Amino acid sequence: MSVNDNYEFLLKHVRFNKVGWPPKNFFYGFPHRSKKYFEFFTNVAREKYTFKSTKCICGADDDLIVSRNDRAGVEFPTVICRNCGLIRAKEYFSDDDAADFYTNHFWRIENDLDEGAIEDPDEVFENLRVSGITKSNLIKKYMGSSDKKPIVVDVGGRIGGILYNFLPDCHVVLADYFQPYLDYARKKNIETVFGGLESITFKPDVIILSHVVEHWTNFENEIQNLIKIQKPNQTLTYLEFPGIDSLKTGRRDADLLGDIYFPHVHYFASYIIEDVMSRHGFEKVYLDSEIKGIFRFTGNVKTHVDNNFHRVKEDLESAEKNRFKYTMLSHIRKKIPSFVLDLIRKVRKPRKTFK
Repeated sequence: MSVNDNYEFLLKHVRFNKVGWPPKNFFYGFPHRSKKYFEFFTNVAREKYTFKSTKCICGADDDLIVSRNDRAGVEFPTVICRNCGLIRAKEYFSDDDAADFYTNHFWRIENDLDEGAIEDPDEVFENLRVSGITKSNLIKKYMGSSDKKPIVVDVGGRIGGILYNFLPDCHVVLADYFQPYLDYARKKNIETVFGGLESITFKPDVIILSHVVEHWTNFENEIQNLIKIQKPNQTLTYLEFPGIDSLKTGRRDADLLGDIYFPHVHYFASYIIEDVMSRHGFEKVYLDSEIKGIFRFTGNVKTHVDNNFHRVKEDLESAEKNRFKYTMLSHIRKKIPSFVLDLIRKVRKPRKTFK
């Protein structure tokens, strides 16, 4: 899709209409500067893969341009639906090409590695285990008691680090497409399944989808695969991905462009994913704006679509107004040693007064 300069944009700033390798700038540098990433999606992906037009989950066809480029300057038009407020990629991989990309290229591109290289599995596992402690504790808080070991499945969980936090009290299963990491996970007493939701043939007690849903090329197919493996009113489904409504409070320096990333199809606000899930029979158990959310399938389907277009627009305009402040604070934190910042906070802290 080509977008010319005469199109109306959601937010008025030149960085949303600036395709090409970005120059480095102290006050504003593109949030992602990787030559491997830029070259792959600008040249290799365009030659190797077929891209197809996308449709909004709500079914409407009334869009406004958000950005012509992603955070690395790669041409990647994103739009917002005027009917519901969901932001999505205007074009994306076909289903078959997406499978090839995620099997053969994604983790290398994601981690800026050379062809054929992989990350140290010990390091990846430990990083995911540690970063998953807070998530696993949140999930455990809402898990009920059972006479049998609960089954916890991490779909798209890479190497299964978060699952280690559920052992030995739970039976844990990792589902993913990267065979070397599946082989490693088995050495950690984690059962493995090659594939995604469609490959799971049992009904778990907990399903973890961490930084997965935003990559779904066919949302409706995937959500139906998710519904098929639910125990109604029992299974907990944990979702995690960047929530655009948290930009206004400083996440990613309040910069929407930092969220726009070629492998992502959808960009949800917390209130939009809640609406989408409720329209597919899921009730909210827990949800914050980051987004970290827990849902339970009840089968009670909401029949109407909430129009959150103006709410999203207001959230993003608020973020844009504060972006310079958060960007400067980020630069200051990088330049000033942490002990100096702690001293400044201590000095600025109001003193108690006594009468």
